[in-house]
Amino acid sequence: MIEPQIPPRKNKTILILLLVALLLIANGIQYWLSRQDREEIAHKDIELKETSEDLSKVSSSLDSMRKELEIKITEINKLGGDTASIGLLKRQIERDLKNARRQNFKSKELIEDLKNRIEDYELQLAAKDEEIEKLKSENQSLFADNRKLKTKIVQSEDSISKLYETKAKLSEQVALASMLRAEAIKISIIDSKGREKEDEDYRAKKISKLKVTFVVSDNKVAKIENKEIFMRITDPEGGYLNDPGTGGGTFTQEGRESPYTSKLSFLFDNKQPQLSFIWEKGSPYKTGTYTVELFSEGNKLGQANFIVK
Repeated sequence: MIEPQIPPRKNKTILILLLVALLLIANGIQYWLSRQDREEIAHKDIELKETSEDLSKVSSSLDSMRKELEIKITEINKLGGDTASIGLLKRQIERDLKNARRQNFKSKELIEDLKNRIEDYELQLAAKDEEIEKLKSENQSLFADNRKLKTKIVQSEDSISKLYETKAKLSEQVALASMLRAEAIKISIIDSKGREKEDEDYRAKKISKLKVTFVVSDNKVAKIENKEIFMRITDPEGGYLNDPGTGGGTFTQEGRESPYTSKLSFLFDNKQPQLSFIWEKGSPYKTGTYTVELFSEGNKLGQANFIVK
């Protein structure tokens, strides 16, 4: 059997059509693959963007928590609370925040882990808020108790101050009441023959010795003890007769040293003893009025005058 012969031109046409068909199929496949790549890239871009946004939100939340913890630590310190646990929480959050930034927004697993941590941190922050409120309440209670205590202390100090004031007044009154007084002060002279004369005035040449007699009045408040009495004589010109050679010296009066003419010691026992100074001047008397003052324990007991012609 003889096969029919295909004309060369017709074979060439069929070959061209086959090549075109293959080219179209190849282009279709390439287009489909290219489209798949673009869709995958777009999907990955969206996924990466979402991941970046999520991690950014997580980082922002962690940073806000860190700042909030700094405020809470300061507040707890002011309230006198323990910041050890909250300090540990702050360090954990700072570590997570540093880790999130180092990952550069690439790990979905990290994001999920951090989200879970944030939920736990939020619960711990709420617990710290309750702790702060409790500390505030305790501090307010302590403040109220402290204010009451201060009020009592002020009242006590006021009472003590008044007590001291009263005691000081009583001491002052006792001191005033215990001051000795000299009564019946008499001034007489003793002449060269030993005769005593009492008058209102005396001639200078007749005075050999001066005698001052007095009685210490009864005083139930004054202590029974040995006491000293100082006699001070002032001449008509205002000068003190204060010669150590005739028994003179100084005594303390109102915190200052003051001169005296003569002194004597006696036992004060509330029996109103009569005491006497017998003093010899050793030189002639000036004419005029002399003043005799008596002192004991820095207080003035009394005074009297005599005139020399």
